[in-house]
Amino acid sequence: MELCLIIVVVIGIHAERLLHNGSIEGRISPAKPSPSIIAVRGNDSVRAVSNDGHFGIDLQPGDWKLIIAAKELNGISTEKKVQVLEGKRVNLGEIRLAQ
Repeated sequence: MELCLIIVVVIGIHAERLLHNGSIEGRISPAKPSPSIIAVRGNDSVRAVSNDGHFGIDLQPGDWKLIIAAKELNGISTEKKVQVLEGKRVNLGEIRLAQ
């Protein structure tokens, strides 16, 4: 019984934490270079990799800078500023990488 109660409390804590976050999603074109997506805000950063062009990142609310880079593009990167709101998902649509 105690174990079940502990599990319910832990699930509740994680669910509440997720409600206070927001997220971003989008599609990178061309998808072939396997770009890295890095979200930066102050000293915080979150990294994701897209193998099929689609990506999604859960972030804390605030203003983030999104940096998209692929090794195959000789160090050329694309940057976007994104405002993440609590409990909201921001769809960035298609992001075209310079070639």
